[in-house]
Amino acid sequence: MSNLDSLLQTLLTDLPDLRSQMYFKSSLNALCRAIEDVVLAGNEAPLVIASFQQERFYRQETRRYQRIAQKTDHVYVLAAPEPESSFAIASDQYETIPLDIEDSLANEKHLIIVGQDYTACLACQEQQKILTSVEQSQRYEGIWTFERDVCLHAASLLLDRIAQYRPELASKVKQAKQQYCLTSASSIPPLPVLQSRVFGQRLVTYLQASQYKLLKAYRALSAKERKERFANAMTAAIRQSLDPKEVLAVAVNELGKVFEHCRCILYCCDRTAEAVEIEYEFVAPGLPSLQGTPWPISTNPLLSIALAQERAIAIADVFEVQHLRQDKEFAAKLEKWQIHSWLIAPIRHQGELLGVLELHHGGTTDLSMA
Repeated sequence: MSNLDSLLQTLLTDLPDLRSQMYFKSSLNALCRAIEDVVLAGNEAPLVIASFQQERFYRQETRRYQRIAQKTDHVYVLAAPEPESSFAIASDQYETIPLDIEDSLANEKHLIIVGQDYTACLACQEQQKILTSVEQSQRYEGIWTFERDVCLHAASLLLDRIAQYRPELASKVKQAKQQYCLTSASSIPPLPVLQSRVFGQRLVTYLQASQYKLLKAYRALSAKERKERFANAMTAAIRQSLDPKEVLAVAVNELGKVFEHCRCILYCCDRTAEAVEIEYEFVAPGLPSLQGTPWPISTNPLLSIALAQERAIAIADVFEVQHLRQDKEFAAKLEKWQIHSWLIAPIRHQGELLGVLELHHGGTTDLSMA
């Protein structure tokens, strides 16, 4: 197949019963690792052909393919190499095939497994990139199947292309076609129960891991956006007015909006005072306002710790902290003020204590992100 431009499109043309689907990159990675684990867990030596688009993606899986190469002599890895890299040099353990950057295969992700007892084929083409910094959100159109005829056809197509890129492998490619019966039709054997169990268990594990990574990435992006929004609001407030009271009022209001069901207060602090009146406050709907209420200073155990250690202190659940429960009167105030999570941050300038910023949350949340 010297005219092969796209493995996916060729398969869809040659085998019209195939139907392509859309995948996210995180799902593809999970599928690939689960299929590779079937090879690593098995006892046979299958044909393994993997195309990674770019060399940098392959480098993340080098050790895994070194382990796979210990199971079989027929492992072929395709990728568009980085400038001045050593990828084009044949590996001692398996064959590396450098793709031309203009080749359509360099825009596709493939994993073909052909064994005596099982086969697998994953052939996908990257679609237009989504404008986001989360790489895992890239979308692919492709097919995923265990049907032997499809896998044999895909393997034959890729082996032909491998021989074109590296003519010195022609004899090895011919041997692979004969060894794995790629030149003749064969029946489709059932997938062994053991292999199916390995694949299913590993796929679920990898999908869960990728989901966790995505959630972590999105949370980081969300936190970054909140910080940028707060910084922009503060900059705008300072430009509009040089009155410190107006700037502080905007700061408390914007910071309070970061978390749902949250109260944000800012006050001057005199360590010798018993209480102070709160001047700046943001209150979410449903929480009582503390403005005009005497706020305890000398009897506030958490504030005493924050001032003594000169650092911010965050508590996820105030009722789990024993020294906050010892003073029953103070514990009753916490319940009355609906403070479940608590963040206290002393504000200092050149060693001098200017005030204290506090965030109170009426439910469980992570105030450490503030």
